[in-house]
Amino acid sequence: MEDTGIMKKKLNIKYRLILPIALLGIVALISNLLAVTNIIKVNDNASNIADNYMEGKTHLAQIHQSVMNIHKMALSHIVATDYNTMITLVNNIKDAEQELDGMLADYEIYISDDDKETYNALLSDYDSLKHSLVFLVCASAASKTQDAYAFANGDVASCNTAVENNIRILDESISTRTEQARTQLASVYLSSMITNSASTLICIVLVLITVSLILKSVVKPITNVLDTLRGCSGRISDVVEEVLYRTQTSSQNATDLSALAEELSATIQEVSNNALHINQNAKN
Repeated sequence: MEDTGIMKKKLNIKYRLILPIALLGIVALISNLLAVTNIIKVNDNASNIADNYMEGKTHLAQIHQSVMNIHKMALSHIVATDYNTMITLVNNIKDAEQELDGMLADYEIYISDDDKETYNALLSDYDSLKHSLVFLVCASAASKTQDAYAFANGDVASCNTAVENNIRILDESISTRTEQARTQLASVYLSSMITNSASTLICIVLVLITVSLILKSVVKPITNVLDTLRGCSGRISDVVEEVLYRTQTSSQNATDLSALAEELSATIQEVSNNALHINQNAKN
């Protein structure tokens, strides 16, 4: 029964020492996994902002500028005084419209499901703008200045306004999604800081617990045994000196020597037991 109790005590000490270290490893592993996950989220959000939202916003600004240039060239055609200038402006308008067609087609990759209706409206209004510009240029080329101004202030102006309004809505949508992505990025950063702080605190607590258990279960028992051994060594020295003294003084009786021998034997046995205990603890 005594041996069983000693074994259980030894196992308890082992488990108490191993458990905090195992928990420390688990916490470190989980912390690293969470850190990797957060890094991936941050990278995805940052890439989405840079590659999609900001690039899409730049592309949309170029579309807007192209629409404005086409409108200005159409108005310049009305005030042109010579035929060559009119021909040059017509060719420039056609080239700009062709370039704008490609820009609008390329912009489709930046369109979200919520913006599809606005994007389709933009394409429709832009198509109407091109048709109205044809009537304006034809009237201007025929020197029908009043009709050209009527088209400019009527259909061309309304279609151009509709196109710019659709561009503005798409730009606001990109700005909103960019802000949402930045908010999510900040949220991931905050959660990462909280997670890292919590895992660091837990690791510190586990380290303190481990150190405390080592001091309590290992260092303190060894110190006690060493103190006991020092006390036994002192007692042995005293008994040996007493035996030598009484052996040299033959006037003492055998009974005193016998008592001293028994005390010396008991002390040696105690030292032997302590040494055995130290050896067993060292093996475990």
